[in-house]
Amino acid sequence: MEAELKLLLEVELATGNGSQKTKQDLISNNYTQVMDYLLKIALNPFLTTKLSHIELLQDQPYLISYDPYEKFVDLTQRLLSSPAANNKLREEAFELINCTPYDLETRKMLLKVITKSLNIGIGAKLINKALKKEVIPDPSLMLAQDDESEINKWPKIICEEKYDGVRIIIVIDGEDVKIFTRKFNEIPRHYLSVISDACLELIKKSGLKGSWFFDGELTDTNRKSVSGKVTKMLKGSPVDQIGDDLLFNIFDLEDTSVLQDGKGLIPFEIRRSTLEGVFEENTSTSLVLAESFLANEKEDIYTYYKSIIAKGGEGVILKNPDHVYECKRSKNWIKLKEVSDCDLVITGWYPGEGKREGLIGGFICEDLSGKIKVKVGSGFSDDDLKEISKDPDSYINRICAVQYNVVISDKNDNWSLFLPRLVEVRSDKDYADDMQSLCK
Repeated sequence: MEAELKLLLEVELATGNGSQKTKQDLISNNYTQVMDYLLKIALNPFLTTKLSHIELLQDQPYLISYDPYEKFVDLTQRLLSSPAANNKLREEAFELINCTPYDLETRKMLLKVITKSLNIGIGAKLINKALKKEVIPDPSLMLAQDDESEINKWPKIICEEKYDGVRIIIVIDGEDVKIFTRKFNEIPRHYLSVISDACLELIKKSGLKGSWFFDGELTDTNRKSVSGKVTKMLKGSPVDQIGDDLLFNIFDLEDTSVLQDGKGLIPFEIRRSTLEGVFEENTSTSLVLAESFLANEKEDIYTYYKSIIAKGGEGVILKNPDHVYECKRSKNWIKLKEVSDCDLVITGWYPGEGKREGLIGGFICEDLSGKIKVKVGSGFSDDDLKEISKDPDSYINRICAVQYNVVISDKNDNWSLFLPRLVEVRSDKDYADDMQSLCK
């Protein structure tokens, strides 16, 4: 095991141009069964040794006489199966780390492996690629797409704020708490003790059994501050209180088995209801339940988007209320892009319905090429509707300014705009924008 630990140290220290390839080559060219086991213990996110801190002595009090690797395997197997690391297991781990006849740097690497704090600058994906097999699971969280046309297939639309922070999950399994980034790098719990302790307390009070994870975003007043703090946590260099003033904005709650299975079974509406029930017991100011509401009309989405941007937020995530959690980039979560502007020609209008009965419903518009055709029914004030409805035909062939989120198309190659809304009817321009380039 000594040779493999020294190799991991060499991998960790490899830097500069081409270092990723160098790290891959070092692992693949020196791969052994011992290396296989060390990597699985250190990097498999679904294995937990329940050890977060073991004191590393500079000088060894005595040397052990047993085989270090055999002891490491025996100890880690008992740690993996134990509900918690009791005093006896901790004492054995302390002895293994400090009394094994290795030099200080090699023992330090062994400490990182057994406490799952290894960060050698290369992740599961590249290690598996180098070895041409999946040695380490490479799980993913559910991620959003930006194809806004998908929402037209949904029965209803849930709107939530898109936070500008660092995505993490907090896994609660009994008394064991683990924190992972989106790339499944583990953050030592004590750096986020305020947040992790509050999450553990929520699960305890809720009465939920089994293993669960909270999914959400760490935020601060400064986006770069959050990212920088998390980087320091991963490198193990910050003060212990570095995360005490961060907020954890939670938007999902799921069974941990989903991370291994790749897909859950519980619809979002039920997960959200469960999350809201769990939050009834929340007393921590560090945990925030993400705002979530049902959009009855697309106009509601735009209004909410504007309110988020106005207060300095990043944007909006749209969710299919029927979706199950998927460990991939999913069509059931859609993120809205930045708002864009264009000038279109009004080619017609359509009558209003419901509260707009007796008025126009909106304009029918096109770009200069005629490729983009869109109904613009949002953005009208009550006064606009009344005035335009007096003689809507007089607006045909005039130019109107329109805001939208993205150019979209259907399977028949019909092009339109997502969430178009009227800004104004222009009197200073007599030709539309040619948006054909956006349709390619």
